Amino acid sequence: MTTNKVNFTERHIAGGWAKYLPAISGFYTTHLGKALADEAFVPKERIPEKFELGLQGLDFLKGPEDAYFSYKYGLYSAGHAERKLDKCDDREPMIHKRDKDTILVGDSGGFQIATGVIKMDWTKVMTPDGDKLREEILRYLEHTSDWSMTLDVPPFAAVGELGERTGLKRFEDTLDVTEHNLKYFMKHRIPGATKFLNVLSGSSPETSKTWYERVIPYSVPLTVEAMGYTPDRTFEGWAFAGVNMRDMKTVLERLIDLREDGLLEGKDWIHFLGIGRLDWACYLTSIERQLKKYNPDISISFDAASPFVAAGGYALSYNYNKFNPDQLTYAMGRGLDDKSLKGSKLGMPFQGPIMERCTVGDLCVMGPGDLNKHGKEGKTSWDTTTYAIVMAHNVFNHIQAIQEINRLADIEYKIRNVPYDGCTTKKSKTPISDFVPNSILYFNDFVRELFSRDRDGAYQLVDDYKQFLLDISFKENKTSDEFNNLFDIKSSVGAKKHDVQEMASIDNEDKIQIDE
Repeated sequence: MTTNKVNFTERHIAGGWAKYLPAISGFYTTHLGKALADEAFVPKERIPEKFELGLQGLDFLKGPEDAYFSYKYGLYSAGHAERKLDKCDDREPMIHKRDKDTILVGDSGGFQIATGVIKMDWTKVMTPDGDKLREEILRYLEHTSDWSMTLDVPPFAAVGELGERTGLKRFEDTLDVTEHNLKYFMKHRIPGATKFLNVLSGSSPETSKTWYERVIPYSVPLTVEAMGYTPDRTFEGWAFAGVNMRDMKTVLERLIDLREDGLLEGKDWIHFLGIGRLDWACYLTSIERQLKKYNPDISISFDAASPFVAAGGYALSYNYNKFNPDQLTYAMGRGLDDKSLKGSKLGMPFQGPIMERCTVGDLCVMGPGDLNKHGKEGKTSWDTTTYAIVMAHNVFNHIQAIQEINRLADIEYKIRNVPYDGCTTKKSKTPISDFVPNSILYFNDFVRELFSRDRDGAYQLVDDYKQFLLDISFKENKTSDEFNNLFDIKSSVGAKKHDVQEMASIDNEDKIQIDE
């Protein structure tokens, strides 16, 4: 029997890197919860023979002896959770009955509110009627998370069709509602129940600064006291959203502001929302190591739902990872899915403690003529447990890739001195390392210089190197192409990127609908 287990937590602590948080799917938690509550939900014969811990071994938040791979960090969003406190513990035990040693960051669901996944009467958003939802989310976060986002309204809620639906017309409207939410959370929170990350957002560098200046008073104890509240109502950390998590120049300017305004002291956590790129895992590690000079207890984290979305939304599995100067990718492909493989005892390809415990027949469980719960024969050989298994494998591979690129970068930092100003030379594109893109090496030296300067000097440096910072930033608008660009799908499945949805198409009855 396979006994290989992987302790990612131990590896992370040894490496001292910025923390990747899997943005855990609601489907994943409820599937494991239903299997735990009802032994008949997933019949014993359906569980892979080599799953010595049963299906609950997929719960990576458990300790190293109780999971096939363990990792004590995660993010869970109120936007797709069961928020009723009398039901959530039993429905999502992975989240609510997790080990005490774990660290869970809670997203407040502002994205889902803005997009309409969570229903809000926008005509009453700043009235006592709106407080009902604020109260529900506040209590859920206090019940659930170690660190929690404040409830922001993203600037895009005032743009286009969303603006027509919400009635918000200007950027300032989103900021007004956000500040109203901040006041409610500050006034009604139970100090100590969870620590809050004050969300810094914006749609441009200019609005980022405006947002920053409006919300920082809620993170300053003296200002909070001046508002008439006790200092323990002060928000304890920061979250970077909008332009602050995709434009590196703006990211660095806000961090310099936080340092110069004394707002890193006592703020032990900074979270970046929605980052799956491997190069940014290294950039954020380099930033965290510099910030520790001002606050040794500070942690930077970042989340991505990609492992769950890939499996649940596209029926894709992570096959392997690529590390070279030109390409850092999670190479993916259509998961093995063929009805003729039902019952096959062939071993699964792909590495890791999940797939090494599976046969092909453990995933391809629906054969020709088999009917789904709707009494129909679907196109796929997968059932819902297959999706959960592939999600677990994808999470393993995502964490593995992030830790691997950080290890490779650390080796390069040790053996090479790469001055940041080399990024402007004609030779800047010539590979320096066999594994790591030049930008990672330049950036590591760049942030060392950046944080050695005062505000004016730092601002000047980011302006002088704005093209370099633009080159390593995200595209302004995240589309399906942004998801596709994160992965090397083409080389994995022999198809163009825009064919992904067609390749992954399966009957609507069988497709796993996840909220991300």
